[in-house]
Amino acid sequence: MTKSLEVIEAILVISPHPDDLEIAMGGTVAKEIAQGKKVISIVLTDGRRSQRSFVCSDEEIAKIRQQEVREAAQVLGISKLYNLELEDLHTSENQEKLNKQLSKLIKQYKPKEIYLPHPELDRHPTHQLAARLVFKLIEELINNNKDNDLATVKIWAYEVWGLFANWDLEVDISDFAEKKLAAINCHKSQIKDLAYSEGVLGLNRWRAVFSNPHSISKTTYKEVFIKLK
Repeated sequence: MTKSLEVIEAILVISPHPDDLEIAMGGTVAKEIAQGKKVISIVLTDGRRSQRSFVCSDEEIAKIRQQEVREAAQVLGISKLYNLELEDLHTSENQEKLNKQLSKLIKQYKPKEIYLPHPELDRHPTHQLAARLVFKLIEELINNNKDNDLATVKIWAYEVWGLFANWDLEVDISDFAEKKLAAINCHKSQIKDLAYSEGVLGLNRWRAVFSNPHSISKTTYKEVFIKLK
């Protein structure tokens, strides 16, 4: 009798830039992986538009950022990392490439959950655009999916450049905060000028301490998410 293969639940995280996953939900990703979930990380752009105080061409910073995100993925335990390496998301040509590559990956993995930036609350224009493009693609895939594999997919927005006043999901990442910090620190080209780790871990600490005004929190770090409909 043939033994049935174990179906591992897939979670897909979409990042406009190479460090968005680590900043927004590095703790949640590490926790999900520890619990046996399969996390697929998809980075849309190559990061060549990144601000920097040091002398470096766009091509050079793109290569640096691609190496950094690979190192961060190893720290978190991500086994599947896809760099679409788009220069930007503004041209119709690049948007067509995004749709083609991303739709293929979504159909391949049939994720139960998809994470991406919030299309309105995130203040970064590229994050907003990426979220709108991806959300539109997911809607088209659901409407055109005869087998209805994606009908029950949950779509979550994570916070990066815009803080949430309310949220639908909070994840205790207390046991994974150090791993998240290590992953963020892999992005040396970015933390050189901006104290991402201090800002993000400070936010996660605040989320835990002030999560409920009517009770004493026993957790030390939390990440929060909004469910998109």
